[in-house]
Order: sequence, then C-alpha cells, then structure tokens
Amino acid sequence: MTRTYFPLSNGIVVQENDKKVVATISPIGKKTLNSFKEPKKMIFLDFPFLRGWQYFFCGIYTFFMAFFQNTPKKQKKDKFAFKLTVISTLCVIFGIVVSAVLLGFVPGKVAYLLVDYRGNAFLRNFVVMAVKILIFCLLIASLRFFASFSELLRFNRASDMMFFSGDKIKKQKCPARPLNFLNFLVFVFICDFAVVSLVGASFGFWLNLIFHILAFLLVICIAYEILWILERVKILRNLAWLTAFLVYGKPTTTHLETAFMAFTEMNLLAVQKDREFMDNQKHSFTVVYSEVREKLAAAGINDKSDADWLVATVLGKNRAEIKLVSSVTDKQYEEILKATARRVKGESLDNIFGYTEFYGLRFDVNKKVLTPRMETEILVENVIKTAKKLKNPTVLDIGTGSGAIAVAVAKNCQAHVTALDISKSALAVAQSNAEKHDVKIEFLHSNLFENLKRKRKFDIIVSNPPYIKSSDIKNLDKNVKECDPILALDGGEDGLDFYRIIIPNSVKHLTSGGTLWLEIGKGQGAAVRKLMRQSGFEEIKTIKDYNKIERIITGKIR
Repeated sequence: MTRTYFPLSNGIVVQENDKKVVATISPIGKKTLNSFKEPKKMIFLDFPFLRGWQYFFCGIYTFFMAFFQNTPKKQKKDKFAFKLTVISTLCVIFGIVVSAVLLGFVPGKVAYLLVDYRGNAFLRNFVVMAVKILIFCLLIASLRFFASFSELLRFNRASDMMFFSGDKIKKQKCPARPLNFLNFLVFVFICDFAVVSLVGASFGFWLNLIFHILAFLLVICIAYEILWILERVKILRNLAWLTAFLVYGKPTTTHLETAFMAFTEMNLLAVQKDREFMDNQKHSFTVVYSEVREKLAAAGINDKSDADWLVATVLGKNRAEIKLVSSVTDKQYEEILKATARRVKGESLDNIFGYTEFYGLRFDVNKKVLTPRMETEILVENVIKTAKKLKNPTVLDIGTGSGAIAVAVAKNCQAHVTALDISKSALAVAQSNAEKHDVKIEFLHSNLFENLKRKRKFDIIVSNPPYIKSSDIKNLDKNVKECDPILALDGGEDGLDFYRIIIPNSVKHLTSGGTLWLEIGKGQGAAVRKLMRQSGFEEIKTIKDYNKIERIITGKIR
C-alpha cells in the first residue's frame, strides 16, 4: 500500500510515496489546495503483522502533522490563535484524563457490583470489557456534538466514497472501508479493551504497564490483518460497519467536492512526474475545475462535458490537455468564472464562445446546426480507427450539420469523405468549417439518400441522426431547445424514424465488408440492433459512453 488518506476538520489529506496533497475549505467556502514533497515517505511494508505497526505509527504522525501543516502561517503568529490553540490543547488533555478515569475506574466498579469477589472471574472480566467498550463508544458518539469533530467524520466518509468511486462523485451508497484510518484506530482500541480486560492481569504497576504496552502492540498487528482480510473479501466487507459507523458522518456535496479535489490532484501528480506543486499563491487547476463543476451542478447542469468544454475553451486547449494544466492565471480564472456565470444563467457554450471544441478541433456553430456533443467523439474515434485499416477508404457522413464528424475524420485519416444534409444553412456552416481546417470534403444537399447516386458505394457510413422522441422535445433543457434546431433533434414518435430509413438504405450503399456506424439514444440499443439484423448486418456490437450508456452501434455487411 503506497497511498493513504486522512480527514481533517476542514478538508482531506492524501499521501502517496513522497507526495502529499492537502485540500481544504474555509468557513466562508473558499477552497484551497496545497501539494508538496514529503521528506518522510510512508512506505507500507508487505510483511504481515509488521505493516500494522507502520500503518498505525506513520498514520498517527501524518494525521497530526496534517493539522499542523494546514494551519496558515499568519494564524501561527496570531496571539489570539495561539491562545485558542493552548486552550484547545488543555481541553484535549482534560478529555484524555476524564476518559482514562471513565475507562479505567468505572468498568471495574460496575463489574464488582454485578459479580462480587467470590464470583466467576471470567464473567467479571467480561463485564469489565463490555462496560469499557460501551463507554468508549459513547465517548466517541458524544464528540459528534462538536462541530469540528462532526466535520471530521463527514470528510472521513467523503474520502472513502471517493476511494471506492474513483474519479467520479457519487452520492449513492458505498461500502465502509475496513482500513479507513479512523476505523482502524477505533477497532484497535476496542480489540485492546477486549484482550486486556479478559486476561485481567494483575502483576503490579510496572509489570501491568509493560503487559498493557505489549498487548497493545500485538493488538495493532492482529487488528490490521483482520481488517486487511475484510477489505479484500467483498462478502465480508460489510462487517466493517460494526465499528465504522462511529467514524462516519453524512457528507454534503462540498465534502465530496473537496475529496474529489484531493484525489484528482494526487492522481495527476502520480502520472505527471513534472507536474508543479501548488501553494496558496496559485489558482490550482483542480480547485478551479471543482468550483466550475459545483456551480454548474447547483444550477442543475450535471453533464461533466459542460465543465470540460467551458474550462478547455477558455484555456485554449482540448479536453485531454486540460489534465496537464497545474494552475491558471488570475486573468484565466476571471474569464472562467464569467463564462461559468453565463452558463449557469442558461446560455449555451456555443453562444458564450461562438464556437465549440470537438475532437481537438474548433468548430463554428450557430442555431442552424446541432452543437456536437462529447459522446459523439467516441463515434468519430471508432470511425477513424476503422478507416485507418483500409486502403483509400471512402466515408459517407449522413446529416453532417456543422460538419464536425466529417471534418474530424478527414483531418485524422487519409479518407475521401462525402457529407450530406437536408439543410442548406447547415451545409454552409460545414463547408466553412472544412475550409477552416483545410480538408477536402464533398458536400451534397440531400434528404438522406435521395440525391445520392444509386450505384455509389462507401466503405464506411456514419451518422448521428435525430433520435429524441417527439413527445420528449418539450421536456428538453431550455438551452438545447433554444440553441439547437428541432430538425436535428426530433426522431419521431419513438425516436427511431431515421434509423428505419438509414439502416436498410445503407446496405445498398456499402461495399462488401463495409461498416455502418450510428449514434443512438438511451434505451434504443435493442431496437436498433433488431433493425440492423433484419437488414442483414453481421458482427453487430454496441459501445457505451462515459456514463456507461449504450451510445454507439455498428455492424458489417457481407
């Protein structure tokens, strides 16, 4: 294990090898992200039992150092802040003393009240154990009434949710992580209470102290191995809830976004060896991107591509390149916030910028053409891969619109591309985009196949036809209805009108072994596959988009 993470009362720390990321949020909601090299690496051994000690002691060190490192320098010099720190420290010491009395004195008294001196010693020790564990759990539960501890538990749960969900923010249920550090600590103490209480050793003060220390060290090793097994056996993982419920709080979107920042930045640091480290003087790209996502989500815009396009366009990069950006300038940050504000008010991205980015290319768009979507890049990518395997391939793009598919294909492979559309206005936009990117494309004004010569054939036919049900048009996002032509959206009563024409007619215009590539709507996979089988297509397969929805379908004609 080389990566671990710890919650703070105002954020999250993620550490991997010699790199550390601290993502926090201030009381007024401002997010900050610091990243730096940690001189003391956390290298967890692969040897059973020994790794438990390292996780515990290195974890304790990192956990408390994270609080210290997260304290702003100004606050450290502030006399009031210093006094507050002293008071907090005294309160912690007082709490430890009270806990020691409750856990050391009360359980024994209760046990001897229930089981006298002449009673069963094991039963008495069992009562001591039960009372200790009960008091310990009540003490932890009582800490939830303190705002800072409650926030700590929320960030703790957010960290685990991010750990299981990868790079996506998911609010749905996810399992408890057995080796969550706070859960590990709680489990260690509960196991220690059980071992020490049941043994009931009485050797005198110093021998008792030595016994307790040795027992605690042994418990650390065994507890780690138990949780290690639970984490790797899915059927047993839910057993972690027996103690994890004590260290979890319900995270809000803010907690999840903060965890997202920390994990995302660490992922980027792990793969980009020369990525610069962040401090409070820079606008971290990860923080800016998270801020954009949060503002859009608050406005009901949950499509990840919106944040990608918006940020990438302002920075003058494609979506793949923005992951390489470490920080943004003050001017870029202001422009991103202005564009985000306009998007939140309902303006489309193409209206905001007058163009859109698609497959690494910039396309002029207007209300006469459909703005290309991120999912369509998957369609283009597969068409290009297929075309590159052929010698002098011919490609037909049906319903070209802005020309995004046709231009992207022509730009990225040696293919003769023909594009057709029923709208002369759309063809004018497509022609302009082709000239802008210096690609030769044959444009035809045609209602689907009407003006195409009967004997003309192509190696590849591709189309992103209208596939939205007529009855669903009125429920579309205001931005879509106002900025995209209805002609490019309405797919008829069931959304399949164009597929019923394109699929059988494609058979007549495909060469032997030619392939048809189509973008489809959510839930249309089965119906379109059936239409393709009925028309004689073979090797039919579907490809899912970034949201795991069947989005692309292809088939080959013999």
